[in-house]
Amino acid sequence: MIVGLVLIVLSVAAAVAAVAFNGAGSGHEITAFGQHVTNANDMQIFLGGIVVALVFCLGLWMVAVAGRRRRAARADYRTARREAADASRERDRLAEQLSTQQEITQREQQDTTVIGRHHDREVRS
Repeated sequence: MIVGLVLIVLSVAAAVAAVAFNGAGSGHEITAFGQHVTNANDMQIFLGGIVVALVFCLGLWMVAVAGRRRRAARADYRTARREAADASRERDRLAEQLSTQQEITQREQQDTTVIGRHHDREVRS
């Protein structure tokens, strides 16, 4: 994403500089940082504009792709959090159910033990 933004800024700066320092005539002197770089004719300037536009489009594409990836990652993260919360609720429900079942089983064993003691005694008449 950062590289895309840098490409956008550089291409816009190059376009603004080309328009601001546009000279009249068939030959255009290209300078960078106060130093003469080269001379260019109209066709070279036109092709340079196309290159600047392509760099701008590349930067936009990179930013858009990064944005889509970021949205997809956030959606996956939200889904994972939702599933984790559901699993946690299910775990708590099952733990409560198990606890209740164990309490019932213990009560039944105590009741059975008490009844069994009465049957184990000898009855004398």
